[in-house]
Amino acid sequence: MNQLKQFLIILFTFSSLLSCNSTKKSTTAALSSGNTNAELTETYWKLTELMGMPIEHATGTETEMHLVLKKEVDMVNGNAGCNSFRGTYTLLEGRRLRFSQLAGTRKACINMEKEAAFMELLQKVDNYTIQGKILCLNKGRMATLAKFEAVYLK
Repeated sequence: MNQLKQFLIILFTFSSLLSCNSTKKSTTAALSSGNTNAELTETYWKLTELMGMPIEHATGTETEMHLVLKKEVDMVNGNAGCNSFRGTYTLLEGRRLRFSQLAGTRKACINMEKEAAFMELLQKVDNYTIQGKILCLNKGRMATLAKFEAVYLK
């Protein structure tokens, strides 16, 4: 049983690394193939996976978990499921990203564990990758901490 658990952990880690591994293509090749990447900023990023576990909109929460990075003011805002939050972010060379000064409302809601894990995770992020409309937030070379999907408002 223990070996099966270890195997599943290794398999998950490997698949997470592959799913968010960025490949370098020229801009022309990416555009001509129709595989353009979403922009990091000014995009509504809906959380789809947290520490390898799928996220579904749970009953009792007010909104889906998401974040938006504002381009002009280096601010991030979003919702952690029940409570909204805001803070600042810093982009550095090499797709490095750091969140800071995160603060949020303090409503008590159902499923606060996921919300707490999400907010704690944002403090750990130090880099990101984008493939198509999938954003992965990472810590070093470890497995992906969180995955988001770009949602385009009509």
